[in-house]
This record gives sequence, C-alpha cells and structure tokens, in this order.
Amino acid sequence: MQSNKNNDKGAELTRRVSDLSKKANSLLKKGKMEEARTLFEQAYLIAPDNPYILVGLGDVFRKQNQPEKALQYYNKILGNEPDNIFALRGLGGAYHAMGQFDRAIETWKRYVELNEFDFFVLTRIGDTYKKMSRYEEAEKYYLKSLEINNGDKYTFLGLGDLYYKMNRDDDAICYCDKLLELDENFINILTMVGNIYKKRDNYDKALEYYQRALKLEPNNSYALYGIGDCYRGKGMHKEAITTWERLLEVNPRNDNILARIGDVHLKLGNDEEARQCYHRVLARSRNKYALLGLNKILRKEGKYDKAIQNYKLILATEPDDQRVLKELEAAIAESAATPEKPDVSPPADESGSDVRPSTD
Repeated sequence: MQSNKNNDKGAELTRRVSDLSKKANSLLKKGKMEEARTLFEQAYLIAPDNPYILVGLGDVFRKQNQPEKALQYYNKILGNEPDNIFALRGLGGAYHAMGQFDRAIETWKRYVELNEFDFFVLTRIGDTYKKMSRYEEAEKYYLKSLEINNGDKYTFLGLGDLYYKMNRDDDAICYCDKLLELDENFINILTMVGNIYKKRDNYDKALEYYQRALKLEPNNSYALYGIGDCYRGKGMHKEAITTWERLLEVNPRNDNILARIGDVHLKLGNDEEARQCYHRVLARSRNKYALLGLNKILRKEGKYDKAIQNYKLILATEPDDQRVLKELEAAIAESAATPEKPDVSPPADESGSDVRPSTD
C-alpha cells in the first residue's frame, strides 16, 4: 500500500512539473518573462535536475539580460548531458550576450555538429564572426545557412551587411534586394543600398532607396542626409539645402550637416549665409569642415594669416591630412603673392584661448 501511495505521489509530481513547464514555456514564447520565471522556479523546487526546467530558467535569465545566471542552468545540464542541444544553443547565446564571442562560436559549433540543419544558429555564427571583423569566416557560415534555407531574410541581412563592409558592392546589393523582396521594412538596408548607389554617383537610383526609407520613417536622418548629398551631386543645390534644413529641424546640433549647408551656400555665391553657418558650428566645436569652408571665404577676402592659422589648427590633430596640407600650401603661396588686407574686425576677447579657430 505504501509503495502505491509513493507511486501515486511521484506520478502527481511528474504531472505537476510537466504542467508547470508547459505553461511556463507558453508564457516564455509570449515574452512574459516574469510569469514564466515564476512557474519555472516552482517546477525547479520539485525537480531541480529536470533538463527542460533548467533550459527554461536559462532561457528566461538570458532574455532578461542576466546571462551569468543563465550560464549556471545551462552548465548544470551539460555536466550530466554534454550533448544536450538545447543547453548548447542557449549557452552560446549567453556567452554572446556577455561579449565572449570566441566562446559563443565554439559552443555553437558544438551545437551544429549535433544539429547541422539549424540555419538560424549558422547565421548567428556568421553574425558573430562579422562583429569580430573576421569576414571570410562569416561568409562561410552565412553560405552554409543558405544551403539549408535559401529564403531566410536574416541570412540575406547578414550577407548584405557583410559585403557592404567588404566593399563588395554588387554582392551587397544582390542580397539586400533579396531581403527587401521578403520584407521591405528594413530601413537601415534601404539606406545602405542608397549609400552604395550614391558612392557610385548613381544619384537617381540612390534617391529611390532613400525615398523608400522616408516613406517608412519620414524623419530618418540617414535617408535625409543621403538625399541632400544626392541633390548636391545632381547640382540641385537649393533642394539639398531644403532637405538638410529639414534634418536640422530633427537634430539642430548636427554640425556636419550645418557645415554642408554652408558649403552649398558658398557654391551658390551666398558667402554671408555660408559664413553664418560656419560660425554657428564653430561656436560649438572646432569642426574641420566648417574651418575648411570658412577658410575659402577668408582666402577670397585676402585674410590669409587667419586662414593659415585655421589650417594649422586642423593639422595639429590630423598632421597627414593631404587636403589640408595642399590648401595650406596654396594659402601660403597666395599670401606671398598678395598683400594682406587690413583687418577691420573688432579685437578678440582677451579672455579667450589663443588656439580658438578664427570666426572672422
């Protein structure tokens, strides 16, 4: 009789653990981490060596950004079952979250030896190699993933970004377009392809991708930045200014854009508008591009000493900048050939630093 009671109690506990596990996993899939964790911990008190419960707890802690705690549960399983694929998969993810990329890759490689058709983990390995700038290894695993599933958008995403980083532009466009056929909502991919076409001076094609990005996110800074560049490349200077001013409404302290607007005004012959743009930038920072733009105005006005001072300020931190060196050489030659025009501007604030860029 006692044996039957024990058996009944054991069966009841087993059913209880199974029920808790099923409910907890359902909550986990729905992203309800705290509720899932509570049920897994209740099951753990009953069956502390149950691998399904241990994996569940590991997954919860990993997804709650507590990978160190997750490791404890995954490793407890692997101490008894070294080839438990669920523990290996989660363990790799925990190492990755901790920034231990080599250990993550090593663990996932053990996993794919046991489950070679998991293209998702193959893609994760590729992503991790890419993050480490080990591009050839990344490509190998992405292509392995494609052999198993040639329609996975995350593999296309990984390959598109990889080839972009490798400057293999045709391959990057190929896989980015494959991705966008499956899901056109990847704004960063739309702007990436736009950047490639812009780099090739194919401004119309670049605009097509940037505009698609703006339809999804009307104030996307990368798209607005690129559109302005394309308009400038097409000689549509007023349109470039309008686009960049729209970007400044979103990010009024974007000094590079403000310097770009100054450059376009300068090209249009609007020297005073350009000067104001450069002054606004230089009031906040010693921006290289604002200094270079301002120097064009200073040299046009015959104020070579101030221009030369600004070139030297840039070279103090970037001594090998060839553009600056050439412009400095030209300014020195112009200064030698042309008398310096008298400076009628008010004296500088004596409390200011001697190394401030000229804002004349």
